[in-house]
Amino acid sequence: MQSGLVPTKVGDALQRPGKHPLFLRPLFSQPLLPDFYTGVIRGLFAPKRLGAVNPPVWFERLAAVYHRLRPDAETRRRTRYYIFDLIGQVAKAEADAAAGKQEDRPMTVPLKKGTLAVLMALLLAAPMLAGENDSKTTPPAASQQPLQQQLTEQQQRILELERLLKQQGLLLEALRQQLASMQPQPVPMPSSASAGAPAVQEPPVTQEIDRISGELDAVAESNKELNQKVNEMEKKNAAGEKSLADKIKGLGNFSFSGDLRVRYEPFFGGTQTQDRHRERFRLRFNVLAKLNQDFTGGFSLATGDGLEPISTNQTLSPFFLRKNIAIDRAFLQWNPHQFKPLTLTGGKFAYTWYRTELTWDSDLNPEGFSEAFSFDFKNPVFKKLTLVGFQLPFRETSGDDDSFVAGGQVGSFWKFGERVRFAGYASFYNWLRADPVAAALSAGSLTGNSNTNTVAPGNVFASNFALLGLTGRADIDTGSPRWPLMLQLDFVNNTRPCTNVPVPECNPRDRSGWWAEAQVGKTQERHDINFGYTFIRVEREAVLAAFNFSDLRQATNVVNHRFNFGYQVYRNITLNYTLLVGRQLQTATSPTVEPWLKRMQFDVFYKF
Repeated sequence: MQSGLVPTKVGDALQRPGKHPLFLRPLFSQPLLPDFYTGVIRGLFAPKRLGAVNPPVWFERLAAVYHRLRPDAETRRRTRYYIFDLIGQVAKAEADAAAGKQEDRPMTVPLKKGTLAVLMALLLAAPMLAGENDSKTTPPAASQQPLQQQLTEQQQRILELERLLKQQGLLLEALRQQLASMQPQPVPMPSSASAGAPAVQEPPVTQEIDRISGELDAVAESNKELNQKVNEMEKKNAAGEKSLADKIKGLGNFSFSGDLRVRYEPFFGGTQTQDRHRERFRLRFNVLAKLNQDFTGGFSLATGDGLEPISTNQTLSPFFLRKNIAIDRAFLQWNPHQFKPLTLTGGKFAYTWYRTELTWDSDLNPEGFSEAFSFDFKNPVFKKLTLVGFQLPFRETSGDDDSFVAGGQVGSFWKFGERVRFAGYASFYNWLRADPVAAALSAGSLTGNSNTNTVAPGNVFASNFALLGLTGRADIDTGSPRWPLMLQLDFVNNTRPCTNVPVPECNPRDRSGWWAEAQVGKTQERHDINFGYTFIRVEREAVLAAFNFSDLRQATNVVNHRFNFGYQVYRNITLNYTLLVGRQLQTATSPTVEPWLKRMQFDVFYKF
């Protein structure tokens, strides 16, 4: 553009927008126009200050069209540029025509009729497309679909309407670019005979402007309807989301998790007459709810044999039968905000105390009640103290005394420097009236580990089981986040062996068990690696054989080595390999040295 076409007093006019006609003041509310267009507009509508011609009728029509365009800010901006381009081109034509009269030079015409026809066709396409899409996106009745599906469809309609609005803006932008790229075509010099004719024929230009003005009216009306539909859909969507949120909130804050494990498990050696190959899987699904400020509840579903409490594995056999899923946990927990150290738990729940599988299998979830206290300290070395008590009934009958476990644990947590953390635990488990366990194992109503504790005549245990456990665990920061080191030692001693029904076969010295474990690395982030080793030795009367680690060669009177390796393929998928090598102890009751049983586990573990 040539800035020489703009009068020199444009700057004064720009500083006084209030001097222009009211219907044009919105056009000048933001400094969005190039200097040339602004000068032309100011000149057209400030004739007394700038000495320009009076505004033609077509310009007033365009201004009225602009006032009817009330879509979003982007569409207004693009439309405004388009109108200003058109005005500038026409005004320049008028100025050239006037100069041509005085200086006998060619005048220019800003637009061709053919070009205007193309532009109008583009404008016509936008409202037609909007109407077509409106007819395609009519949502179904709210009463015929679930609430969540309606919300999804409403959101899709909003996105579609917003796309149409953007398309309208792009059409206007295309108009503006095509106008800017056009080169004015010279008009032949008028002959002497026609010297008195006007230099620029106002009627054809005015007619073209009228036609384009009508198309702009259609675009404005279409945009207005689209905006109204978008606003209505957003209101409905917001109301639906609020209704759904209120319903969910009324049920409490829920979280969901679970895992699936697929395992190939071969057995070699030992006392087997032939090798064994077994395929298994495990599926668990957990629901946890924050019921209010103080109460938490939840439940878990898991696969497994209903008569086996220490395993949730399901063997792929026999005969393609459907597999069982049962309630694995169902509990309520109270942690009053008035006294945060206290936590009370009831139902069938996860362990509330720390233990290894020397005494309790990880797949077992105890039943009953638990009371826990946790006190934090600001001491730089001694960090926390925990106290846990529990009462776990495992047999209730109307014709005899009930059987249950009563016990507790004291835990202390220490920090030695920046890299070493240590936790120590002292536990006591008193199995009161445990003989029904021996009877259930013998009758087959309780499965899992075979009974390797000494049994006296009458199918009762020779020992009582009052177990004292001491556990220490050290977590060491090696300086590499991917390679933490964990060292753990667990010792258990039965304080009442061979005291229930003494028999010669029961040796009161066979009363202790050891668990020594080392783990390096972790499996949390992708490509993490973990490997470890565990040494396990359990004497015959050390623990109650029905409920400890189910993957050992046998539950008690056994020595086992465990090697494990894990690789985190993805954040939620882990590959694990475990090798268990074990055999029974050589004692007076088992004098024969048996070959080692090698048990391998190849696992693909997925968590969600």
